[in-house]
Amino acid sequence: MPEPLLTVRDLRITLPTARGPAQALRGVSFELGRGGTLGLIGESGCGKSLTALALMGLLPEGAVVQGSIRFDGRELTTLPEAEWCRLRGDRIAMVFQEPMTALNPLHTVG
Repeated sequence: MPEPLLTVRDLRITLPTARGPAQALRGVSFELGRGGTLGLIGESGCGKSLTALALMGLLPEGAVVQGSIRFDGRELTTLPEAEWCRLRGDRIAMVFQEPMTALNPLHTVG
C-alpha cells in the first residue's frame, strides 16, 4: 500500500493569549491519499481553519506546534521559513474562506 500524501498525527497547537497559553488544537489526526479528497467539518471555533493554517505553515506568531505533519514523506513541523516558501504555491496551497476576496475571476487559477 502506498504511503499517504499527507499524514497528520496528534497535532496540537497552543496559542499565546493575554490570559496565558490556550490549547487551540488537541490531538488532530488524519491521512489523505494521493488523488483523494478530505473535508474538515465542524462547528465554529473547533479548529478547522487553524488546522489548515498549520498545514500551510501560516500559524500566528508565538504558536507552539506539537505532533507531526508529513507531506509527501517530508516532516513539515520543523521546516525553516525558506523551505516553506519553496513548498507553498508549488506543492501545497489553499483557498481561504472568503474566495471572492482571494481569487480574481478575470484570471485563471493556473
